[in-house]
Amino acid sequence: MNYSSLDSNFIRKISSDFNYPLKDIKEFADSMYIPIIKPEVASFLNFIIKLKKPENILEIGTAIGFSAIIMANAYEISNIITIEKDIERAEIAKDNFKRAGLSKRIEIICGDANDVLPNLNKKYDLIFIDASKGHYKEFYQKSMRILNDGGLFICDNILYKGYVVNEKNVKHKRRTIVYRMREFIETLKSDNSLITTIVPLGDGLSLSIKEEK
Repeated sequence: MNYSSLDSNFIRKISSDFNYPLKDIKEFADSMYIPIIKPEVASFLNFIIKLKKPENILEIGTAIGFSAIIMANAYEISNIITIEKDIERAEIAKDNFKRAGLSKRIEIICGDANDVLPNLNKKYDLIFIDASKGHYKEFYQKSMRILNDGGLFICDNILYKGYVVNEKNVKHKRRTIVYRMREFIETLKSDNSLITTIVPLGDGLSLSIKEEK
């Protein structure tokens, strides 16, 4: 059976039960057209974190804090560093972390991830990317040194509205992103230090495990 929008809608429907303040944050994001992870991706992250129990998490692309709160709630002793380059969204995220009672466990860094990543020296058990799709390869290159052996590297929007799979209807302005995302997927698959699979949830997820030496 092919994975279709009908399948996606069903999975989304059974994954969209959010409590305060997540429900309010999602409604605000939808009303302001701020992109956040889809409900099925939120459910998947919640499951993976409960299974893996990562103590230190790095997120690239905070938006207004929805996914960081999902991850923090999934494992109560985890600590999260999240990077957001949009100052206004970073301030909203800070307020949302406070509303969720998670300000002590989630630290937000406002800046371009390409500038921030080289200055991070802490090791992480999970790195989650949901940011500028044209820069995923750069984020990957700067993240691998701080990902623990056995750690997870997860990227959202990897199939970019399905265009990465089928580029027939891709508008010219989107082709560069599509080509870059395909190149990034090939880079992940050819990295011998990673075991990578693509999961067709939301807009597509790549899930990689850094093999232990």
